[in-house]
Amino acid sequence: MKKTLMKFAALVLAATLTLPALPAAAQAASIPMSASIRIGLTYGTDAVPGANLLNSTGSGYRLGYYDDSLNFVQLGYTTETGISIVKTQNVWYGPLSTGLNGYTDTQTSSIAVGCYHIQLPGTYTTFEEASAAAAAVTGGFPAWTNGTYTVRVGAYLTSEEANTALTALGVSGATVTGTSSYGVSVVKTGTSTILFQFDGGSSLSLGVMPGLDNSVKTMTWYAKRKYYGGFRYQRINGGNLTVVNVVDREDYINCVISQEMSPSWPVEALKAQAVTARSYAASCTGRHTSSGFDLCATTHCQAYPGAGSVNDNTYRAAQETSGQYVWYNGSIAEAYYFSSDGGATESAKNVWGGDLPYLVGVTDPWEATVASKISGYNWSCTFTADELAAKLRASGRNCGTLASVRVSEYTATGNVRALTFTDTKGSSWTITGCDNCRIFLGVKSPRFTVTGGSGGSYYVNEDGGTLSSVSGAYAIDGSGNVSAISGTPYVITGSGTEVLTSSGSTGGSFTFTGTGYGHNVGMSQWGAYAMAQAGKTYVDILKFYYTGVEIR
Repeated sequence: MKKTLMKFAALVLAATLTLPALPAAAQAASIPMSASIRIGLTYGTDAVPGANLLNSTGSGYRLGYYDDSLNFVQLGYTTETGISIVKTQNVWYGPLSTGLNGYTDTQTSSIAVGCYHIQLPGTYTTFEEASAAAAAVTGGFPAWTNGTYTVRVGAYLTSEEANTALTALGVSGATVTGTSSYGVSVVKTGTSTILFQFDGGSSLSLGVMPGLDNSVKTMTWYAKRKYYGGFRYQRINGGNLTVVNVVDREDYINCVISQEMSPSWPVEALKAQAVTARSYAASCTGRHTSSGFDLCATTHCQAYPGAGSVNDNTYRAAQETSGQYVWYNGSIAEAYYFSSDGGATESAKNVWGGDLPYLVGVTDPWEATVASKISGYNWSCTFTADELAAKLRASGRNCGTLASVRVSEYTATGNVRALTFTDTKGSSWTITGCDNCRIFLGVKSPRFTVTGGSGGSYYVNEDGGTLSSVSGAYAIDGSGNVSAISGTPYVITGSGTEVLTSSGSTGGSFTFTGTGYGHNVGMSQWGAYAMAQAGKTYVDILKFYYTGVEIR
């Protein structure tokens, strides 16, 4: 067979995404940090006029606020099982089908909580004194406004209604009043009965601690999910309620584990997840400070479903690793994780552009041992040339008729780092960065090959020639040695970076075939499962996926 001499040229491509710098919480070389953490449940455009709570474990509620150290300061209490916190504007109660929390800005029933009240003369030193005085008047309730207890009566929709009631009440010195735009009322759910009113201005927000004391570890229903800990209600700029779960950090980790891994998985895998979740939470704490909380409950931070799926295994994993983090060079690591890597993880610099020495790609032999258990582990998707051209145009690239697609750079661990698209006019566009390629295509992982069209090709020397296959091809190394090419060819650039050679397809449709699911940076959850099944400890797992780290 005729020998073909080839020299493969490497492309040195810059990533377009930058990995965020470690926040101050992650850079601190020492803990302690607060025992509690603030998790945003409902906020931004999803903030609500009213929010319901229902006791699940424990009974009643303590009412007050959280100080700057997240210590709860009690101002009052109620023995009611179901309460709602509503903004001090006119709201109506309707069927829960109208929203998760029942109380809305729109009239849905005759049950209304109005924003006008009658304030009786006098102030009180304690909640008990104010409650006793309120009980002596029909419709009376205690209120706390900037440090002072008073008694108020009624909840009227208009000032006219309130003034009519004031005249009928006939109490000397009583006045019609409202609250600031930061005020909230605690009502008995499904009624217009106010139990307590709170107005701390812009500096203090109402806190609710389920249970009348700490003798029972409470769980509380909010928006169809159960939660440990307490709640805070903030009206940012006088708007609807931002609802925050103030929860013990280890209870939070217990809940995250139950969402991120099956609670039935081996405990050592769950422990690995506990330490990564705790480390990631620490490194990202404060991400939502401007919204009044530390982390959100979505995958933007970490998926936090509340306490509905916790069990003895998740509790054990959290408790047996309590206070342990992934450390690198004196700082808590940003311990990224994902579902499955398909055979190898990836360096952060190739995915997002930042270079963190503990987030280095590793070849993963573990996942393959459990691949049959991983749903969708092997995947493929096919696009027509027109569909891909439309994606390019939607991203601002003026692509005509697409002629070819090729992987123009693989990483050292075999993940796609660059995709090059060429149209029939010879114009080319390259998508660079593993995550950019994955997201651009909308595929599960950056670990894939391209087939279809009229076949793939390899670029030869600098003359633009191509080969459809490396079969029978030879390469010359720097010393002049000639050897046959087998397997998947690669080169080493002048900077020492290994880059696999280009491959791709031309023609009418293109099939992308791959393995794994996720961004491939950090710990593979299915890899952790496989390692735990093989008898490895959580420390073994973490040190395999995070390079040069300590667990303490």
